Parts: sequence; structure tokens; C-alpha cells
Amino acid sequence: MAAQLIDGKAIAEAIREEIRAEVARLAAEGVTPGVATILVGDDGGAQFYRGQIEKNTASVGFAYFDHRLPADAGQDEVLRLVAELNADPAVHGILALMPMPAGIDQAAVFNALAPEKDLDCVHPANIGHVLLGDHLFAPATPSACIEILDREGIGLQGLDVTIVNHSNIVGKPAALLCLNRNASVHVVHVYSKDVPAACREADVLISAAPVQNLIRADMVKPGAVVIDVTTLRVEGRQVGSLDFEAVCEVASRVTPVPGGVGPVTNVMLLKNALAACRAQRSQR
Repeated sequence: MAAQLIDGKAIAEAIREEIRAEVARLAAEGVTPGVATILVGDDGGAQFYRGQIEKNTASVGFAYFDHRLPADAGQDEVLRLVAELNADPAVHGILALMPMPAGIDQAAVFNALAPEKDLDCVHPANIGHVLLGDHLFAPATPSACIEILDREGIGLQGLDVTIVNHSNIVGKPAALLCLNRNASVHVVHVYSKDVPAACREADVLISAAPVQNLIRADMVKPGAVVIDVTTLRVEGRQVGSLDFEAVCEVASRVTPVPGGVGPVTNVMLLKNALAACRAQRSQR
């Protein structure tokens, strides 16, 4: 394979060490960053994610607050819990785990989060700050893509970037973050006329399409950097959206699945929580 594989695990561990050092400095001042999760019901995916957050917060010395409500909890009960966590000075970041049961309006929950504690960056105010480029933090997965590029020494200014995804949590914020770095950005999706042509233009290709082997070698510009955000489970193993070995013969650098964007996404949530803690301390 010609391409250099980008080691997301090593990048994530480097970030984790930086966070631990900052946590130690805060501890000397009597401050511990705190993260709270809200889990309503017993969705398996949300339960798994909650467990990962508990593990990740413990790995850097954060306080973790686990809040669970039964599946028959009403929206008012959820919003009351959000209000309590918004007011709790020990909680610097809140993650409302989705999906929640039918009858609970996801938008109402997101809108109730204090923007400075909204670690997933789902509150409209935070999305607006990402648009303006003056955000405290951004959604974790797009932030992970930018962090990887930064740590690989790839400046986006003047580059052509194609993003294969236009979701609210990956494609759109990733496009904004790249635009904020003065890249020229092309966003394509299932309704786009010519996805392969758009991909072939890209110096940096970010794929978050939930389709195995979607990105073929003939869709990649020679020497491009390819970031694969997709994680699918196929026949018991994790795969991404690239025809991986073929793409590696064309690209200069590629993130593998697993071991690429995923580990960095996990620590970007921690980095968001640290930024939230600093911001809230400065307001007091």
C-alpha cells in the first residue's frame, strides 16, 4: 500500500495526555471537570454510548454524573432534569443520549440545554457559533476530522475539500469548520448528480456515507488525504466507506476503520468538556 495510515489511536492518546495534564492543573485549584449524561429508557445503543462516556471520563480524571430515567418518563420530567443540571456548578457538560422514547421531543431537549454545557453542540446557538467561526467547541466527529488534519500538519487554506455527507451532525458542521480554515468546500450526498467527479477534485476527501466500499480508487485524486468517518459492522467486523486497499494505492494518507476517526472523536468530547469547564470558571 502506498498511502501512509493515520494512527487515530496515537493521536487520541496524545490528546488524552494533554487533557490529563490540564485536569491536574485544575485539581490544584480545587476544580474537577464534570460531565453528566441523561439516559431515558433502555435503548441498547444509548446504553453502550453511556458506558463509553463513563469509561472515557474516568480515563482523564473527570467527575461523571449518571442520570437515568425510565422509558415512561414524560418530557416535563426530562426537561426538569436538564434544568437541574444546567444549574449545577459541578456539571460542566451535559450529554442527552439519543434516541429517547416516542413522546419526547428531541428538539425541545436540545434547546433546553445551557449552550455552554452542550458538549454535543446540538443547541441552535452553538450551531450558529460554528457557522460564524467563533465557537467554544464544535460537534465531536467533525472536530476529530480537523484535529487529525492539524496533527498531520495539513493546512486547509486554499485546498479543495469534498465531504460525502450532509447530515446535521457530521457533513454540515464539517463543511463549516473547513470553510473557517479557508478551504474550498464541496458537499455531496445521495441526491448529488456526480459524486465521483466531486471526490476526484478533492485534496482532502472526508467520507461519512453509511455505505461499504462506496469510495473507490477511481474516485480519489492521486495524493489526496482521505478521512473515513464511517463505521459499519459487517459480518462481525468494523468497516468504513472506502474500498480500502485500492484507495490506499492512490491516496497519500488515509484513516483506517477501526483505529482512525473513532478514537479521536471520543477524546474530542473530553476536550469539549474541558473547554466548557474553563469557560464556566471564567464566568464566575
